[in-house]
Amino acid sequence: MSDEQLNNMGPVMDATPEIQALSERPEIREAAIDALHKKHRENRVHHFTEEHREKHINNWQVTKYAEEPVAYGVNYFMKVSIGDGLFIHIRVHRQEHQNIYDFYSLHETFKHNEATCIFTEADPLTYFNY
Repeated sequence: MSDEQLNNMGPVMDATPEIQALSERPEIREAAIDALHKKHRENRVHHFTEEHREKHINNWQVTKYAEEPVAYGVNYFMKVSIGDGLFIHIRVHRQEHQNIYDFYSLHETFKHNEATCIFTEADPLTYFNY
């Protein structure tokens, strides 16, 4: 099993049209937005509402990505712009030898003593396993 120190995540690259299309699959984008809004509904800084949800969906744009080959498929790490200078980092899994993709998780970190899934453009896309 990979971890932050021992993983096979490849180099971070600029997003491609193929990666953007993959990220726009409903099972990916909708699941990521649902997870984001669930985590940030009560957040003091980013109190996301239904209005924010539509804005995040409409502004969804992958800017960077990396791949990690694993024994059971490929993990994709993506930096996604959701508008207003806000970014999220998501992890997507493709099952081995299949065209089946699953949203795995949002990268959550602590900033200013509060859990958040919001990053800036300057925050690097790094390996995460949760």
